[in-house]
Amino acid sequence: MPRNVDKFVRFANLMMNDVTYLLDESLNTISQIFNIQNEMHDSTAWAAQTPQYREERTHALRGLERQASMNARLGSQTVELLKIFTGQTQEPFMMPEIVDRLAAMLDYNLNALAGARCQELNVRNPQKLGWEPRSLLRDIIDIFVNLSNQEAFTKAVANDGRSYSKELFERAARIAIRRGIKTETELAPFLSFIERVEGAKANMEAEEDLGEVPDEYLGLLNQRLFIQLFMKVQIL
Repeated sequence: MPRNVDKFVRFANLMMNDVTYLLDESLNTISQIFNIQNEMHDSTAWAAQTPQYREERTHALRGLERQASMNARLGSQTVELLKIFTGQTQEPFMMPEIVDRLAAMLDYNLNALAGARCQELNVRNPQKLGWEPRSLLRDIIDIFVNLSNQEAFTKAVANDGRSYSKELFERAARIAIRRGIKTETELAPFLSFIERVEGAKANMEAEEDLGEVPDEYLGLLNQRLFIQLFMKVQIL
């Protein structure tokens, strides 16, 4: 059994590494393609550039398109595979060696797809590149929902101070509705998950605010407990 656990941890970590790498590469190249396409779209400014500059930028665009096409398709397939696995079983993904990394990876990619810079992903002819941000957003939301009944995952998302925010998740839900990716009914479990994450986050913050009980108060508390116990013994 330990050997199987070790194998699954390695498998899950490799899958998360693949998702992170492929989507990062896709997002970076798509953003660069977006910038070059916008540059070319301004016909007056584009015509004012030197022939050499236009040739270099056109050549760079073709290279980025080839790179994006490969990474985008592989990234989408890997995310879809993760959705299938988490839909079938959740407990193995809750191991301490996995759950925090998984939550951080999903939060990070949700931020990339629905955060402040998501407009940079609206390239022309995305089908040519195999770039399907709507499908990616749908699959990542589905993964959150697949794991939403696991307390360890809820806490891991709440504890992610890098990418998680309630505003981001609510923005992702609005985008999903506005673009016809999900209906309000289909998003209900995702919205419920957001509330549970916020509850877990509030509890963790409250515990941090309380901190450790000072020694002098701890001594008084122990004295009161001793007196209460002594009085009960006397009554008996």
